[in-house]
Amino acid sequence: MGTVKNKWLNLSLRRFLMATVFTSFGIVVIVSALIIAGCASFRHWLLPDYDMAYLTIEKTMSDGSAINSTVLLEYGQDMSSIPSIVAEDDDAPEQMTSVGERYSLQKIERSMDSLTPKRKLAYKVCGFTMFAAPTILAFTAIFFCSIVFYRCKLKEPLALMAEATGQIAARNLDFAIKYDSPDEMGDLCRSFENMRAALYENNKDMWNMLEERRLMQASVAHDLRNPIAIIQGYTEYMQKGLDSGGLDSEKTARIVKNLGVAAKRLEQYTESVRLLNQSEEIQTERKAVSALKLAESISDDLSLMAENCEIRLQVTNHLPDEEIMVDSALLYRVLENIVNNSLRYANRVICIHFTLEEGFLSVEVKDDGAGFPPDILTGKSKNLLVAGEDGHMGIGLSISRLLCQKHGGSLEMSNTAGGARVKISLSV
Repeated sequence: MGTVKNKWLNLSLRRFLMATVFTSFGIVVIVSALIIAGCASFRHWLLPDYDMAYLTIEKTMSDGSAINSTVLLEYGQDMSSIPSIVAEDDDAPEQMTSVGERYSLQKIERSMDSLTPKRKLAYKVCGFTMFAAPTILAFTAIFFCSIVFYRCKLKEPLALMAEATGQIAARNLDFAIKYDSPDEMGDLCRSFENMRAALYENNKDMWNMLEERRLMQASVAHDLRNPIAIIQGYTEYMQKGLDSGGLDSEKTARIVKNLGVAAKRLEQYTESVRLLNQSEEIQTERKAVSALKLAESISDDLSLMAENCEIRLQVTNHLPDEEIMVDSALLYRVLENIVNNSLRYANRVICIHFTLEEGFLSVEVKDDGAGFPPDILTGKSKNLLVAGEDGHMGIGLSISRLLCQKHGGSLEMSNTAGGARVKISLSV
């Protein structure tokens, strides 16, 4: 029974509705036929038989009197069994003999007018039932089909989607819609769940990007205080020195040099903010290119950069010679930022490893330097812009992370036993 019920509920909406309608229609036809047949039989039983008739015999006796008798006859009945028409006995008294007989036959009418009042009422009720029963059963079947269709196929998924839209309206995407029916409503719920999951991931990614942007801007704003404070301090010192005449050429030259360094750092900070704003306006333009040739071209350019810094570049290319959909300019920019950062900290060698796995182009860059500071790899500090000893901002890796996310990928930073490691993944 359970298996039959499951098969019935697993039908598509159209098939379930058609099955319910045809089943109800069959039941209505059978029940209506039984009701009509029963009422017709009962009405037939109420009406007189067509084969019955009344035979009236009028006798005129010898004394002039008349005797009437009525006999109910059935078609095919033996007339000799009716005593009123049996031949007279010759020995009967003369006064008792009939001198003439008249016969009249009245057929019984098969109509409601010949019935008693109670039978007439029963006859009318049967006629009304024969007409009304199919109509009432048809409307009942329609109502039944609607109720069954709604409760079995629409009630639960509509309730789930109504609740889901309420959750989305309340800006809550941390929920799930589960409706495993294989029919169209199940497909609709699964599509709705896919949309919710996509919205949740997009919202999460957007929030992460905004959080990274906020943290980077906060880092820049915080670091701007140092050169500004230096410039203000030297300005006040020079003002006092000029007023008192205590400044010589050596002190003035040292102050001017320090002011130049602070101004350069201010320029780097403002440039980092400009780059951040530009990175969010960049749109990816994917084109079909050969993965092998793209990696070879990028490797040649990066090798020239490494030679100028007297660093050896080792490239391992395991990419197949097949086309992938990628923004070549974005990939080159990301790798240029990563390799530039590695060149500043590497001692002798930088290793680059290209792979293609599960729809993602992965590039791993390792150097033999000191690695990333621990506070950069943990918690929210990994998004901060930190200036190195040479005053260079870590803007390249931050922008590279944003660009990877725009390309449907990610950027991971870690340390190995031999130095720093950066791995990027781009969806292709």
